[in-house]
Amino acid sequence: MSARSESRSEIVKLARLLEVDEDGLEYLVAVPADALRDYRESVVDLLFDDDREQLSRVAEASRLLPTGMLAKIGQHALGPLICAHLTGQIDPQRAAQIAQHFPSEFLVELAAEMDPRRAVAVVVATPRETVIEIALGMARRGEHVAMGRFVAHLDDATLSECLQQLSDEDLLRIAFVLEGERAHERMFELAGAERMRALLDGAKAAGLEEEAAHLRDHLSASQRKQLGRRAAK
Repeated sequence: MSARSESRSEIVKLARLLEVDEDGLEYLVAVPADALRDYRESVVDLLFDDDREQLSRVAEASRLLPTGMLAKIGQHALGPLICAHLTGQIDPQRAAQIAQHFPSEFLVELAAEMDPRRAVAVVVATPRETVIEIALGMARRGEHVAMGRFVAHLDDATLSECLQQLSDEDLLRIAFVLEGERAHERMFELAGAERMRALLDGAKAAGLEEEAAHLRDHLSASQRKQLGRRAAK
C-alpha cells in the first residue's frame, strides 16, 4: 500500500475541509497519513464543537416551531453550513421531517457540510429515495469527499442503489477518500467484481490511475484474486 497515496487521500480531504485548492497543500505529501488524519479530525472537532452551546440553545428553541417554518428559517436565514452543524443537535425524526421541506439543491449543500458521524441517526431516518437523490446531486457538484464520509453510515440496500446509479469515475473518486472500516471491501461486495473490473480498466482513460491503485490496494486478497480471474477470462 502506497504511503504517498494514503497521504494524498488525506490532503484531498483536508483541502475540502479548509476550502482551499489541494495543489496548495501538496507540500504535505511527505507527512504520514495518520498525522494528517489526526490534524483533520481536530479541525472538524473545532468547527463542530466550538459553538456547541449556542447550537444546543437554538435546537432546543426549534422544538416550539412547526417543521415547515424551521425549514424556511434554515434555508433563508441560517444557510447550509449552520444547518449542517445543527443537524446532530435535533431529534433525528424531527430533523428528517424538517429535511422534507427543503428543496433538493439545499439538501445537497447541507449534506456536503455535514459530519455524518455526529448525525448517524438522522442519516438512518432519511428515506432511501431522498438519500439517493442527494447522492446524485453531490456527485454532480463534485462533492466526492463528502460522499466518502457517508458510505459507512448507509445500509446495504441504499448504498447498493447509489453505486448502481453513480458513474465509474464517481466511484473511483469516492473510493480515494472513503472513510470507515472495510469501506472499500464493502463497495466491492455491493458493486460486484465485474463492475469493479470495468471501472479499474477504464481508470487510465479517465486520468484516475492513482485512484484506481488506491482502491485496489484497499481490497482484500480474495477480492484482488477475483479481479485477476476476471481479467484472465
